[in-house]
Amino acid sequence: MRKTVFIMLVMVLAVATMLQAQALPPTLEFRHQGLKIDTAPVRNRVEVSPIMTLLGGEAAFSASAGVWALSLGEHLVQVSPDRRLVLVNGKLAEARDAPISSPAGIAVTLSFLDDFILAPFGFHLEAFVGGYSIVPGVSSGRPITVRPAAADFRATTTLVLSLDRTVEASVEARPGGGVVILMPRSAPFIESPNRLRSRRVRAVIAAPGRLEVELSPGVGLISWNVLTRPDRVVMELGPVPPTPTPAPIIARPIERSGPRPIVIDPGHGGEDTGAVGESGLTEKELALAIAGRLARVLRAAGHPVRLTRDGDVGRALTDRAALANRLDAQGFVSLHANAWTAPSVHGAETYYMSLDDRASDAAAQSTADLENRANGGSSGQGSTLDLILWDMAQSEVLNESARLALRVQARLNALLGLKDRGVKQAPFVVLTGATMPAVLVEVGFLSNSEEMKQLASPDHQQALADAIALGIRDFLARQ
Repeated sequence: MRKTVFIMLVMVLAVATMLQAQALPPTLEFRHQGLKIDTAPVRNRVEVSPIMTLLGGEAAFSASAGVWALSLGEHLVQVSPDRRLVLVNGKLAEARDAPISSPAGIAVTLSFLDDFILAPFGFHLEAFVGGYSIVPGVSSGRPITVRPAAADFRATTTLVLSLDRTVEASVEARPGGGVVILMPRSAPFIESPNRLRSRRVRAVIAAPGRLEVELSPGVGLISWNVLTRPDRVVMELGPVPPTPTPAPIIARPIERSGPRPIVIDPGHGGEDTGAVGESGLTEKELALAIAGRLARVLRAAGHPVRLTRDGDVGRALTDRAALANRLDAQGFVSLHANAWTAPSVHGAETYYMSLDDRASDAAAQSTADLENRANGGSSGQGSTLDLILWDMAQSEVLNESARLALRVQARLNALLGLKDRGVKQAPFVVLTGATMPAVLVEVGFLSNSEEMKQLASPDHQQALADAIALGIRDFLARQ
């Protein structure tokens, strides 16, 4: 009896293995514009070089880089054996399976061929008995690259789906949980070198004409917008009460006609005083005073402005960037004052976000640790990154944040003659999760007695506001 059960179990496992392998026939025929080739699969993959020849393209191998460059017309796809990362027309994407080395160079699965090689070239596979035709167009519509990034805040999560072109899209809450984004006449594929790090968003899955967002239990869709300049779908997700028949949440795509606001964040507040000078001047008071002056200067120049706090109230660090996200701000500037054990240290410095747990230097890390302790933040680097770590989808925003930081720091240096402590990177909690260019400005050191007296001066506070405003306007003028 045991022997019979064992044999049956072996047979079941064998069948399951065969189905999972989806073994290809010994020979496959590919047709294109009246031409055809026969190719022998290699480990359930097809050779790429013969197909590129059939299309009239080229497949070239760079031995030094270990990369195959597949080109057709103006399009270029770069792949490497045993790596799932693909560079499609200069943009990074991640496939479910990796190419392998083969007798003709490199071989890929049929799905890899269809999604990451043929689709960028404007073709797709159509099956026939014994092989496939390579025909123009994409079966489900025009290809569109989707770059997902999720940021967890205290009660909600912001999910941003950056798109490489404008698309007609609508978002609906799916009965039973999850979200579906409908993209008629489009063929989305996910550009996701790193996996989403979110407690509430489990996965974003591409399908013909749609995206499926898998959410954790009890999490649902709160609001959504389709935005342009740049093109993206932004969703706010959070706890939703269960209902027997969830109704779709209706919202209209937004085509913004006016300027987006600038969000100014006066650091600390409420019970969190921040740094304190020997005269009793607190960082929270100084940041709010400069923020008010900065807001007035920017508004006078025609820019809409919102403050994360307009009084002596506390606000969680992650809620500050969440506000900027909800407002679709064009910039986020967090204002702070520094402190150091050595009283001689002085000067202003501007930070932008680091995507890993490393700061530019030990001093930058110390500053980040100090600021991250405020209002529910954490000084632990790992916890910051576990909370929200934008993946490579945020690389463009990071570059813009660096440019904003450079402009602001340059104005602080030039107008005030401050010691240039430079532009630095550090993992600040208050900056993580921002979907727009975001910087943190340390206007000076309260631990330096001379600089503390300057910072207490209304004239100096106004000069700081003027300098930061000019830096922001320099940045916006060059976008």
